[in-house]
Amino acid sequence: MNSTSNDYLRLTRSVDPAWVEDFVLELRLLDVPGTHIGDALALVESHVAESGESAQDAFGDAREYAKESARGQVPDALDFSWILGSVFGLIGMLLTIFGVQAWCFDSGVFELSVGTLVLIVMVLVAVTFLHFRSTQVIRFVVRRTWVAIAIFTMWSVAMLGALLLFPAIVAQIPAAIVTVLGVASLALGSVLEWRSKSAGQLEDPIVGPGEKPQAGMTWFSRVTILLFPILTVVMLAFGMLLNAIA
Repeated sequence: MNSTSNDYLRLTRSVDPAWVEDFVLELRLLDVPGTHIGDALALVESHVAESGESAQDAFGDAREYAKESARGQVPDALDFSWILGSVFGLIGMLLTIFGVQAWCFDSGVFELSVGTLVLIVMVLVAVTFLHFRSTQVIRFVVRRTWVAIAIFTMWSVAMLGALLLFPAIVAQIPAAIVTVLGVASLALGSVLEWRSKSAGQLEDPIVGPGEKPQAGMTWFSRVTILLFPILTVVMLAFGMLLNAIA
């Protein structure tokens, strides 16, 4: 988890920016901390500035050299507090949206269909896969962007298809109960994410030797932690707008 800023280029003024970008991207995909990346960039800059060689000639392909630089790095253990927070946040978002819409537009009763259950399972499977294979997924998205977009589109269409193809009702639940459970799940998910170890790693800036990362949580970290509540509000507002237009 890290900041997206590329101000690390200030650490390598003598090095080809394209080489640096490939080098840093590969290190990020290998989950190398920003402080270690800064040290590696300082080493490259020092050699290139003193020798006059290009980084490509001195160190070879940026991605391969990044893999060499990352050797010995121990990946962080899975943060189950963050994973559970994401799961509760996602379930809470879905329940809140279903509950509010039923409360406002369906006589206050939420009709749980087979298609809705399939949709929830598909979403949870996707989130679980993203958490346990996050590095591989990010690498695939970066290297095969259009294929990743196509897969995402097909998965989204499949979820919508589940709602349409399996309309059988398995339960009728008061919308108020569904909404309360959704809001409670959203709150629990946000608390779990806020208290998780990963929350402190959302901002992982690349700093040079002797520099210290800025202390405190930035707006990026706060928005990331509150992502599901924010998405819930946005999607509810959009849904109500569509209903008003219709």
